[in-house]
Amino acid sequence: MHKTAEVPRTTAVRQERHDALGSGAHDALFAGAGVKLADRVLDVGCGTGATTRIAARLAARGHVVGVDTDAPLLRSARKRTDEEKIRNAAYMQADAEVHPFPRAGYDVVVSRGAVMFFTDPVAGFGNLWRTLLPGGRLAFVCPRSLSDPDRIREILRSYENITVRPVPVATAWRGDTTDTGGGRPRGDVWLVTAKRPR
Repeated sequence: MHKTAEVPRTTAVRQERHDALGSGAHDALFAGAGVKLADRVLDVGCGTGATTRIAARLAARGHVVGVDTDAPLLRSARKRTDEEKIRNAAYMQADAEVHPFPRAGYDVVVSRGAVMFFTDPVAGFGNLWRTLLPGGRLAFVCPRSLSDPDRIREILRSYENITVRPVPVATAWRGDTTDTGGGRPRGDVWLVTAKRPR
């Protein structure tokens, strides 16, 4: 009985943690992405869909697809998107590192850090390169402590106009997000932007 009762709470805590993690980077991420009104946007590692819903509001005449490997998080993303009556967003369970996205199918690819988990970053970003239109934009954030700017530029060598700059953000909750005594520690992330050459 205890195990059954704990499953919903565990999922809810994971969802809350995912939304708290990196939420302070949203402004920088979308300023870097430059999402336009009619853009088609791919959100890599969308989790519960917070960034997907932001992109959908910015691309009100376009369309946004959030992709993640985690089915429970995607269920929550669909529920929240329906509750907010957002009609130009959809979700897909897939591994963005290898999934055969449509070639030149998106104007913008964004990610709130999931790309740092690519097993083969060169292949993963190559896959995202193929799904961008020529001139399409890539924007993502990742922890400075886990990434070196020179290494990022090397991984993104098939892109152009690569920028890597630090952004101070409020990152994740200390400890369990159900803890009312938790705080929001400050941290730095890299904001990375690049373009697929025309």
